[in-house]
Amino acid sequence: MSDDENLTASSEIATVVRDIEPIEAHSARTKLEQTYTDDLPRLVSLWLMAQRSPNTRRAYARGFQAWADFCRSVGVHPMDARRPHGDAYMRSMEQAGTPNSTANARLSAASSFYDYAIDVEAAEVNPVKKVKRQKLDQDHSDTEGLTEDEMARLLVAAKKLSPRAYALCMLLYTVGLRVDGALGADVESLGYDAGHRTITVRLKGGATAKKALPPITAHALEEYLGGRVTGPLFVTRTGRRMDEPEAWHMLRRAARRAELPQAGSIHPHVLRHCYITHGLDKGVPLHIMQDSVDHKDPRTTRRYDRARGRLSNSPSYTVGASIAERLEDIEK
Repeated sequence: MSDDENLTASSEIATVVRDIEPIEAHSARTKLEQTYTDDLPRLVSLWLMAQRSPNTRRAYARGFQAWADFCRSVGVHPMDARRPHGDAYMRSMEQAGTPNSTANARLSAASSFYDYAIDVEAAEVNPVKKVKRQKLDQDHSDTEGLTEDEMARLLVAAKKLSPRAYALCMLLYTVGLRVDGALGADVESLGYDAGHRTITVRLKGGATAKKALPPITAHALEEYLGGRVTGPLFVTRTGRRMDEPEAWHMLRRAARRAELPQAGSIHPHVLRHCYITHGLDKGVPLHIMQDSVDHKDPRTTRRYDRARGRLSNSPSYTVGASIAERLEDIEK
């Protein structure tokens, strides 16, 4: 392709990006433009626009940024990277103690980008495609859980914090939604079906689903909305749709008020995690819980079930209680 043709193609890409760029792609592009003055930021934006789900776009943007940061640290442009750079990237994450699931997600994001770049003839090789992924323990979950008592304390603290905090926490916990599904919903997403209060949300991957709202959650939403019938379900004081960083911040404020030991690390997915584990504890059949949280693979839901059983039945409690009694006797 001649220089003139390259300039024309570049201009056309810029026009497409400017006209239809979603916020996740815009944020990724503008951040990359602080380092790269070539077509890489635009190509990344176009790749992200090809993803249907906002959640996927956000996750992929984070993953690619981590890869781009590594490339910069070793002095290679992402479009010039090759397989040895990909292998070195995995080793660097291992040395940094990056969780296996996070390392694999970052590699998957970078690999998706290169597959797209190859498809549009902007790259010739995928330097991370054959990098060996980390093995994942199907019985392990990094998410910290809360007891029902801790959850109750969190909800009380959220209620005192604000009607919005209480409504969001109640929705995440009693319906088991992902935070992006809750924040992406509109007031018009609320409805009725055969006597049930419902909310229709967008799922991971772009599909939609109708969820039942328990009375306590429906009431919390009504109190928060105060008669508002249109617009984003959760908004800021200026009327803008609430975003995930704001939800994280609000949840941690409530957790600090509740004096939870996890206050510094709690995040919205903890509430979804607790919805599953507490529901299983109450006898909800595993297959029904799987359908409720839209897990395609039953092994994903079973991980919560096995993890809770392993923790609550741990011999550590027996051994710890026994030695505590011995120490108490000695110290008397």
